[in-house]
Amino acid sequence: MIRENSTTIIRRIRERPALVAALALLLAVLASIAGYEFAIGGKVKQQSDSTGQRVLYWYDPMVPQEHYQGPGKSSMGMALQPKYAEEGGQGGVTVSPGVMQNLGIRLAKVEVRDISPVVRSVGHVDFDQRLITQVQTLTPGFVESLSVRAEGEPIGAGRAIAQVYSPDLLAAQNEYRALLASRSVVSANLRSAARSRLLLLGAPASLVARLDRGGAPQRTYSVVARHSGVVTTIGARPGAQVTPGQSIVTIQGLGQVLVIADVPEASLGSVHVGQPAEITFPAYPGDIRRGAVDYVFPSLTTQSRTAQVRITLPNPGTRLKQGMFANVTLQGEGGMAIVVPSEAVIDTGRRQVVIVKRSGAFIPQEVKIGRNFDEWTEDVAGLQPGEEVVASGQFLIDSEASLQGFVSRLQSNQPVASR
Repeated sequence: MIRENSTTIIRRIRERPALVAALALLLAVLASIAGYEFAIGGKVKQQSDSTGQRVLYWYDPMVPQEHYQGPGKSSMGMALQPKYAEEGGQGGVTVSPGVMQNLGIRLAKVEVRDISPVVRSVGHVDFDQRLITQVQTLTPGFVESLSVRAEGEPIGAGRAIAQVYSPDLLAAQNEYRALLASRSVVSANLRSAARSRLLLLGAPASLVARLDRGGAPQRTYSVVARHSGVVTTIGARPGAQVTPGQSIVTIQGLGQVLVIADVPEASLGSVHVGQPAEITFPAYPGDIRRGAVDYVFPSLTTQSRTAQVRITLPNPGTRLKQGMFANVTLQGEGGMAIVVPSEAVIDTGRRQVVIVKRSGAFIPQEVKIGRNFDEWTEDVAGLQPGEEVVASGQFLIDSEASLQGFVSRLQSNQPVASR
């Protein structure tokens, strides 16, 4: 019976030649694939056995960004060298502790800090022009004498600045003295009017009191400074004619001074009126003054790209002099942020890279940075708190990383993961 079934199958196969051809083609394809895999597998196994290490790719140390599948010549005609998986081609650059110490590689941790912006600038002390006073006469006259002869001379409040002869004031004194001698009712009203006129003409109260006591009229009268300070301008010398509104001297008050600080244009966004300020002076080490910004000037210095801010300080003892240098620190308000040491950031011009230590190896990590303050730089994306980054010697590691293809992967514009 078995012989009859076999005969039947053979008869059916002979009757269908297309099926026979298809089976033969399938067997040929399977045999070819098996032979190819056997040949390739034998070659790879032979390479691994000869070196004892698995080759990732071949490269030219002069052109590390070029990778090749096998040995040969590079585009520069140099012999290619193998890059082994055991060298950390995909896991970063491994550096022994001894080499790290010899190369001066220093690590720092990614931290969370208060990034309140601190603006440091230099400034100078200037007079407060709001304390300027003018010493003038209210009547035309002539300066007979002047107690101040040079600018910069200190003046105390109540000091007689000049002796002025005024014909109008002398005539008003004589008129008032004559009315004082009259005892009529009408004269009483005139005496009151004449006395008021003397005061309006600028006669000192002491001069009017002297006339009331029966004293003789004075040819000259004293022009007195009402505020203390230093003389900045002398407007009339002895013998000069003066008119109402003309200043004999100009006095600058010293009770308070201004510190004008130059703030860089890039820091203006964190400066505002009322911001606390700490000022020190090279002339007085250890003397720290505290104030607040009371005005931000509306213009910018085009040469230095700085803007000026004003800080008003009391000046007891007049220790602060005009033109003195000052170091100004403006403390801003911010919040907590992830930061790295500024020296750890490698800025290529198109992107910023930080060398991070992960799983015992150093890996270049592209980051997005934010604000700079003190010695720290804000990390917007790319790092996590607690990670270790290379703060010194990172260029040596970055050079070795370029041999392993990290730079080429960064240049592939892979997006940075945002937090």
